[in-house]
Amino acid sequence: MNELDILVVLGTDHHRFDRLVGWVDDFLELPSNDSRTALVQLGSTAAPRRAKGVGIVAYDELQALMRSSTAVVTHGGPATMLEVRKQGRKPIVVPRDPVLNEHVDQHQQEFSRRMGAMGLVTLCEDRAAFLEALSRVLADPLAHTVSAEENHRDSLQLRAAVDITGRIIDGLAVQHARRRLRTP
Repeated sequence: MNELDILVVLGTDHHRFDRLVGWVDDFLELPSNDSRTALVQLGSTAAPRRAKGVGIVAYDELQALMRSSTAVVTHGGPATMLEVRKQGRKPIVVPRDPVLNEHVDQHQQEFSRRMGAMGLVTLCEDRAAFLEALSRVLADPLAHTVSAEENHRDSLQLRAAVDITGRIIDGLAVQHARRRLRTP
C-alpha cells in the first residue's frame, strides 16, 4: 500500500488554483474518504481545509511522491503531466481556466484536452468528473499506472502533443501582442 493516497501538484505559477484545492477537500470530506491522506503542493494557492498543504516541494522529493502516491492530480502544466507519467502514474488533470483568473491563457485546457483524447491523462474539467475519477483511481490503482513500455510507446504521441502545444502558445502570444498594439 502506498503511504500517500493523493498527491496534488499545482506547480509554481503565481495564479491561485483554489477551485481544485476545494474539490480535493470536498472529496476528503465525504464519509467514505475520511481516512484518506492527501498532500497538496500549493505554490501560491490558499491552504486546504482537510488536505495537508505545502508551498513548494524539492524536485527529488516531488518525484518520489509521484512514484509512491496512489493517485496524482495535477494542473494542466504540460511538463508536470509528462513528469507524472514518467514516474509511473496516469495523472488526473484539471487544467487551469483563464476565465477564472487561474492562468493567463487557455493553453492548459487545449493541451490537457489533447492529452485526454489520446488517453494519456484522465481529464476532469468539472467537480463531478473529478470526484468520480479520483474515486475510480483509488479503487483500482493498478489500472492507472504507466509502465516504462507504455511511456516508450507513447513518446511519439507526446512529442506531437508538445509540438502542437508550442504552436498553440505561439499563436496565443501573437494574439496577445496584437491586442496590446490595438489598445491605446
